[in-house]
Amino acid sequence: MKAINHFKQNRPVHLARRDVYFEQAIALLTAQQQAALYEIRTEVYEEILFLLRVARQHARFSIREEGKNEKDEQFARFINLLAGNVKAVLSMINLKGMVENDDQSFFSFLGSNQASIALQAEEYQRRANDIVRSIHNTLKLAEEPFELIKSEYAASASVDALDRYAKAREHFTQLVSDGRHRFRLARKINLF
Repeated sequence: MKAINHFKQNRPVHLARRDVYFEQAIALLTAQQQAALYEIRTEVYEEILFLLRVARQHARFSIREEGKNEKDEQFARFINLLAGNVKAVLSMINLKGMVENDDQSFFSFLGSNQASIALQAEEYQRRANDIVRSIHNTLKLAEEPFELIKSEYAASASVDALDRYAKAREHFTQLVSDGRHRFRLARKINLF
């Protein structure tokens, strides 16, 4: 009986999930940027963070040995960087909301007035906008390397692996577009 190499068998599936979830996160980021530069919708950024975390997890699963898949490792770190930036945007927006919606007890502790509170809320909004701009600038730089990593995989993979990748990609694309996956997966892998 022939031994099964689970890494080779599952790598195309992990790569497909990584790519689909990453691409969906990027599509949402791009759509959010085009919708309104200074309107940061928390629920959209929470979805983006979820998608990046799933992409990051499967990027890690697709790496067999440290040092053997250097570009895949670099891409996994890049996804981690993006997830951290999205998390920072959410943090700034949440802080802004806390400042704006506080019952004044916190600010009375600080000896702040309404004008100081408004300035603080604006500062959090500016920081969030700065991070969003940084994310979009970084994404522009990443377009070509991401396409290169996909094409290099396509050139080096076997026909069977490419077929598995294509089937998995089609399946995950459908899941993401339906939105049925989110909370089931989140509970499974404790992302929320």
